[in-house]
Order: sequence, then C-alpha cells, then structure tokens
Amino acid sequence: MRELNQKLLAVFQVEHKEHLEQIRSLLEHLEKGAGVSPGPELDEVFRRAHSLKGAARAVDLRPVETLAHRLETLFSRVREGALRVDQPVLEVIRQTLDATEDLVACLGENRKPADPAPVLEAIERVLGMEPDARPAPPQAPVAGVAADAAPMQPIETVRVGAESLDRLLGSSGRLLAESLSQDRVTQQLNHLARDIAGMEKEWERSREASSLPLKRLAAMPEFARLGRHLDSVRQQVRSLSSQARTVCLLQQRSNWALRHLSEQLQQDVCRVRMAPAESVFDGFRKMVRDLAADEGKQIAFRVSGLEVQADRMVLQALKDPVMHLLRNAVCHGIESSGERAAAGKAPVGQVRLALETRGDRLRVLVEDDGRGIDVAAVRSVAVRKGLVPEAEAGLRPPEELARLIFLPGFSTSKMVTDLAGRGMGLSIVSEHVKRLQGQAELQGKNGPGVSILLSVPLSISTERLLLVACAGQTFAIPAYSIERLCRIEIREVQTVEGKPAILLQGRPVRLATLAELLGLPADAARGRNGAALPAVVLKAAESLAAVVVDAFLAEKAAPVKDLGIPQGEAGKTAGGILLEDGSVAVVLNPAELLNAFQGSGAIPVLAPGEPAAEKKQPNILVVDDSITTRSLEKSILEAHGYRVRVAVDGVEALAQLRSERADLVIADVQMPRLDGFGLLAEMKRDEHLGKIPVIIVTSLERREDQEKGLALGADAYIVKRKFDQRDLLDTIRQIL
Repeated sequence: MRELNQKLLAVFQVEHKEHLEQIRSLLEHLEKGAGVSPGPELDEVFRRAHSLKGAARAVDLRPVETLAHRLETLFSRVREGALRVDQPVLEVIRQTLDATEDLVACLGENRKPADPAPVLEAIERVLGMEPDARPAPPQAPVAGVAADAAPMQPIETVRVGAESLDRLLGSSGRLLAESLSQDRVTQQLNHLARDIAGMEKEWERSREASSLPLKRLAAMPEFARLGRHLDSVRQQVRSLSSQARTVCLLQQRSNWALRHLSEQLQQDVCRVRMAPAESVFDGFRKMVRDLAADEGKQIAFRVSGLEVQADRMVLQALKDPVMHLLRNAVCHGIESSGERAAAGKAPVGQVRLALETRGDRLRVLVEDDGRGIDVAAVRSVAVRKGLVPEAEAGLRPPEELARLIFLPGFSTSKMVTDLAGRGMGLSIVSEHVKRLQGQAELQGKNGPGVSILLSVPLSISTERLLLVACAGQTFAIPAYSIERLCRIEIREVQTVEGKPAILLQGRPVRLATLAELLGLPADAARGRNGAALPAVVLKAAESLAAVVVDAFLAEKAAPVKDLGIPQGEAGKTAGGILLEDGSVAVVLNPAELLNAFQGSGAIPVLAPGEPAAEKKQPNILVVDDSITTRSLEKSILEAHGYRVRVAVDGVEALAQLRSERADLVIADVQMPRLDGFGLLAEMKRDEHLGKIPVIIVTSLERREDQEKGLALGADAYIVKRKFDQRDLLDTIRQIL
C-alpha cells in the first residue's frame, strides 16, 4: 500500500501542474473579455478544476480537494451567468491556484504548508457562501495524506553527492581523452608492422637474388655457419613480422573497446546528471509573487517547459541569471497599476518564463509586457559613460544601443534599491551564460515589454565542435553557432559600407578572416591563385557573419575544459579541448567573434595589391615536464600571437636553444635531468644564450626559492598557486 501511495502521489505531482498551468493560460483569454458569455474557455477551466478535485481526492489531499471544489463551484457560477469574471474574481482565482501549488510543493520539500483558510474565505466571499466546516489547518508537512502514505520520493534511488558526480564526469572525460591518444599508439604500431613487413620482403628479394652464391658458399665448411645464421635471421624476421601483425590487431581491438566503453561511461554519467528544470526553477513562481507584493504591483506569472531535462550543472548555473532577469522584469519592466491604466494596458502585468530544447541547446526565454527599454535613456547613459561618441549616438540603431544594457555597471535607473539600480544584473546574466559557452540576446517582440533569450548547451560535459585550421593552429567552433560551411571565390567578395561582404541568398553578409578577428598573422598571398577560400557562416539571433579559415579539419564531440582565463580576459575563447596528439585546441566563443565584426576592417588576404610585410612573431620556448602544463601554456600563448616550442627538461631546452635561439624562455623548476635553476645557470654561463630573458613559473613559493631564481638571473618569478594567465601575458608583454 505504501508503494502504491508513493506512485499515486508522484503521478499527481505532474498532473496537478498541468491543470494549474492550463487554467492560468485560459484565464488570460477570460481576462481579455471580462464578463463574456459562457464559451469553450469556461467549459475547459471548469473541466480542469473538476479533474483536479478528483485527482486530489484519489490521493487523499483534503485541503487541495477543498480548494479545487471551490474553484469548480466558482467556474460553474460563471458558466451560468451568475458571476462576472472581473478583476477581483480573477485575483481570487489566482490566489487559489497559488495556494494549491504551494500545498502540493510542501509534499516534496518536507515542510509545513501555509494555512489555506484565508484563501478559502476569499473565494467563499466571492461566491456569497457562509463559511462551512473546513479541514483543519495543516499541522505537518504532509497533512491531508493517508496515514500509510509517505512524502513523495523516487522509488529505488540512490543519493549521490554532486561533487562525486562531478569527479566521475571528470574521470570519464580524462578516460575518453586517453582513449583518443591511443589512436597515435595504433598508428605507430601500424607503421612499425609495415616497416617490418617491408624488411621481410626485402630480405626475401635479397635471398632470392643471392641464392646461387649462397648455395656455393654452403658447400664450403668455413661458410656453413654463415648459411645457418642467415636462415635463423630469416625465421626471426618472419616471426617478428607475424608478431607485429598480431600486436596491431590486438591494439586495434583494445583501442576500439576502450573508446567504446569510455564514450558509454561518459554518456551514462551525463544521463545521471540530467534533471528536470522543475527541480531548480520551481521556486521562481513564489519568488515573483513575493517581489510583486513588495513592489505593490499586480503580476501574472506564467511558466512553461519545466519538464525539460538538462544537465544539473547547467540548470544550477542558470538559476542566478534567470533570477536576475525575473527580478529585473518585476522592478524595471512591469509598471504600477496606475501607469498601466494610463498607457491603456490591463492592470495586471504579464511575466513569462519559457524553457525549450532545440537540438543540443537549452533555450530560456524571459519576457514581460512592461514599459520596455528606454532607448533614449540608454543613449544618454552610453554617452555619459563614454561608451558611444555623442556625435554618433543619434546614428546608432536602437537594437545596437539596447545591447549595451548587458555591460557591467550599465543602468538607467535613477534610484538604487534592494532590487535594482546598481547596473550589475544583466552583466551577471551575460557573464554566467558566456561561461556556459552560451549567449544572452534581446529578442524582437510584438507589443510592449522586453524579451531576453538565453541559449546554452544542454550539457557542459561534451559539445559538438568543428575543428578548423588558422595560422598554423587548430581552433574549435561550437556547431550550434554554424549556419553553414561554404567556399568563397575572390570574385564573389563585395564591399558594403566600406567592409568586405558576400551575398547569401540575396542577403549581404559581413566577411572577415579568423586570423584578423583573433589578431593572428595571416597569409597575405592566399586567395590570389584562384583557389576558393573555406568559410564558416556564424549565426546569432538574426545576425550572420562569414569567417574565412585556412582549412576545415574535422567534426567531433569533446568535453570543453576551462582554460583558467578570467571571464573578463577570455575574450573570444570559451575553453579548450584535448586533441588526439595531446595538444590543446582553443574553443572559440561565437558570440564574441560576431561582436568583433563591429570593429573589423578589410581582410588583408583578400585585398588587392602588394602583401603587407609579415610581422615577426616572438619565439617562446616553454620548458616543463608536465604534458598538460606544456600543452595549456602553448595553446594560450599561440592564441595570443606567439610562436611556441616546447621542451620536457633543461637538457632538451639547452639543445633546442643552441640549434635555434628563442626570444623568451618560460621554465618550470622541478624537472628531471636538469631543473629550471640549473637551466637558468647554464644559460647565463653561455655568451650566446645569456641575454635571453627567462620567466620561472613554478609551484615553489618559498621566499628562498624566489630569491634564488632572481639571483640566478630570472627576469620574473610566477608562483603556480597564484597563477593567473593575465599575469603571465602581462609579464611577457613587458619583457618583449
């Protein structure tokens, strides 16, 4: 019986929300025509209230059943024409729906519900009823539930800490990366097997060509031993070739199994991390009601899509941004009843939160029917803060000015309150969403108010990416942002408002090279030999832009890792992925790339005339025995325009420096064979290497170690525990 009650309660938890949401939706139609004659909407809300009453009775939730029964009676009176659906009646209906929702929510949250008596009294006053015997106020978290029923909880579940799940996901990601690196082992074994097979064939050809002389020599006693040795070598080569083929086959099977199991493990962990949006966002309805009461505003709040499943980490990361948007809608967006009446609007403001999935993206829409964005006020603040020159402010399109509200500290509010005025809400939204490799954007809206769309990956564990080559490096572009891939002929490039562009389906689309957008050196000769240029067409909202790359490399799904760059400095990067060869490819932020088009000029590789002189890239040698640290520092430095080589210890570093000088050396201290201090000492003793600047980056943070490094001639000493990419990049710029 206990198990049956749990199942019934779980079903009711889902069913009652559907009834409440449908009633709220139908109330909007009733509100637009208050006092209308009975129609399909009234029939449907009556049916929903009746079904809710029956469902509550089935699980013995007496307070909910009573509220639903009163709603059913009210809608029956309206259908009969005995009661008009005016604002007081609508307000009582909303209070009843909210109270019903709160009562059911207490079942899963193990808390004491509020007393429904005030709401019952309000609805009975509307109905003109004398208060009758009502259920006693609930005294326990599950009041009104049968004695043998238990609070709702999933059946046959195991509670696992969030940190444990995160560690498991990290381990599965590393396992998957390791399985990818096994491809190189397989390739090397295949090369080895082919080389041995070639040796075997060459041996057979040589033996066949010298068979007659060998037979003559075999008859001579002094050469008989040589003949036996050659036969033995022949057998050994054959055996080695056979073993190599067997090992290759075993490695291929093992590699396939490891890859398959790694991917399966990561998929299983990702599924475990998936949770309904309801588990994180369900409390927003009460929050909006409380905020509206504090602000003295009448607000109808609608939520849809809470059944959508997404990565728990994504939902948790979105909680604060969505809360900021809802608070902003209540404080800045919805006007007071007097203002709305003066503007010809309904006295009750509308705020909506809608969630949906499209492909592998989660889309969260927050909109209201309030006063909207005051573009004139935005323009004034932008000029005052120096964000837009006064002479250009009047020429900027309204949608471009409206995007400024996402900047830190930007606020048009003249008063600072507990809810608004500091100008941080929307910048926090933008930064949180960018950390999720997503974007926040204003949506076009029919009618008054503001509509803001957040688009993020459904899961932060893996993401589909397009790998492209640019300036000798590999970059990754999230697939969700790609409209299409194309190849562009030079003759197709046009000029629109002084900027390069191409026509796509009759629409001009801005054009730039990825090298230009990232500040990397470009090949000025490309595009002049008649070859078509590969380009990625990026999309964001209604905007399109084409980015020319050197080559399309591959498409893959991979876990995107944080590169440790502070959000404000990350710019056009959104993280990194580990490639099969152990190197790191920087994942680009599509939204920031599109923003960069605002300032990009003509494309050097497409411009006619003599190519510009290539700027010499500083040559940096990174010395560290950790492959992860080497790969990370190499990728970051290359992304900032430096040419980078790597060495595993001081001995290899000295050998490289003596064969090819470097402009700067970045070295760890604790390394095998020759450590960083030893490398520094050897360099200073060498007249050819002594003038090369050296930066020590190490976990040794004792003052004695720092003094030793600087005494040996290091130009800078950075402690890894306090390591910040900005410190390293700033130090390099100062030195070079």
